[in-house]
Amino acid sequence: MTISTLTPEHINRYTSRFNILSNLELDKLRQNAAARSDILPCIQQDTACLLQLIVQLIRPRRVLELGTGIGVSTLIIAEAAEQALITTVERSPVFAAEAKMNFEDWGVTERISIMVGDAVEVVEKLDDTYDLIFQDSGKQTYAPTLDKLVELLNVGGLLIADDTLFPAMELPERNRNSQRVIDKFNHLVSEHPLLESCILPIGHGLTIARKVTDRIFD
Repeated sequence: MTISTLTPEHINRYTSRFNILSNLELDKLRQNAAARSDILPCIQQDTACLLQLIVQLIRPRRVLELGTGIGVSTLIIAEAAEQALITTVERSPVFAAEAKMNFEDWGVTERISIMVGDAVEVVEKLDDTYDLIFQDSGKQTYAPTLDKLVELLNVGGLLIADDTLFPAMELPERNRNSQRVIDKFNHLVSEHPLLESCILPIGHGLTIARKVTDRIFD
């Protein structure tokens, strides 16, 4: 089931005339993915364009992504930061295989490392540091991975998390647990001593958090 965006449809129709990814073929891939019912929901159009702009602005050299899907957001990051090395984590071997084919089609396989497994388990084993972390994996992984992700994030780096306004949205009963765990995550981010953050009402909600220090002061 597709979850509607926070913004009204008439607003989406207007912004869709302007918010288009720089690479039109990549925009087509995103649109095609969004129309499919056999994969998890794709990154929203406005969210995709904002992610592209942020990556272009901060020019990260090392990126961690949780929740590869078929690789649309990974490719957005790779296109926006041609120097970046990207590690992306996907639980589904089927999605990861399709993502790998997409990376091959775009000629970026040498810059992208795919790790297949549960995000919580994979993140605990990581020891590299990153300039940008994009969290879009299963919602139940958001809170358990937060402290480790902050540890892996360089000072001045950004943690971006998608779907963070689920708790404020009218969603079906089957999404109640996702709403609860995202609400917990939002509180943890807001109260985290190493982060400054805000939630933007775009797509399904986008949290942008900056690591301001690596020391907790008494």
